[in-house]
Amino acid sequence: MKSNTKLKLLFYFTVAYMFLFTVMALINGNYEFLFYTAIMTIMIFIIMAFYDKFHFTVGTIFWLTIFIAFHIFGELVHIGSIKLYDFWLLGHFIHYDNLVHFSGSVFVTFFTYNFLAPHLKRTLSKNKLFLGIILILIASGFGAINEIIELCAVVFLNAKGVGGYFNNAIDLVVNFLGATVASIYLLNSKKFNKKLIINDNKK
Repeated sequence: MKSNTKLKLLFYFTVAYMFLFTVMALINGNYEFLFYTAIMTIMIFIIMAFYDKFHFTVGTIFWLTIFIAFHIFGELVHIGSIKLYDFWLLGHFIHYDNLVHFSGSVFVTFFTYNFLAPHLKRTLSKNKLFLGIILILIASGFGAINEIIELCAVVFLNAKGVGGYFNNAIDLVVNFLGATVASIYLLNSKKFNKKLIINDNKK
């Protein structure tokens, strides 16, 4: 199956389940969810519109689809009387919210690498520590912006499920861990480093 075909299928699948859950949120009057969905919808259309310039792989788009699904399920799915976002996966060690933040940070790191790779020289890839720090800082910055968005939801929509200072701090830590794991994988992957080699040969 061609990459463009896979991309379109992922796009239609994402739009379909987002539309379904948006209707559910409207019926339930969940305006906080609609706020987040609107932001994600804008993000998706920007990514699709500038797909070639972002130099995404199908795998990166697939990870974005998984991340969005994690977020939607966490907000709308309940296990008994507990919202999935508030559910503990391993005793009181790993929270579902941690999983969402980790997967989101992994996507942002992949996004950053795909966007920067065609503009970087092969020589920079030899300094993996420096490049890894750049990726981690950028991804962590996106994570901080997400916390600002959550603050806006609290201030303007009176959102209740965002959590306090400790939750905010844990989110930032998990974002950092996701970016670190993704950076280590990317900088040791021949498939992804090939982009730097091709780019350097063109110069």
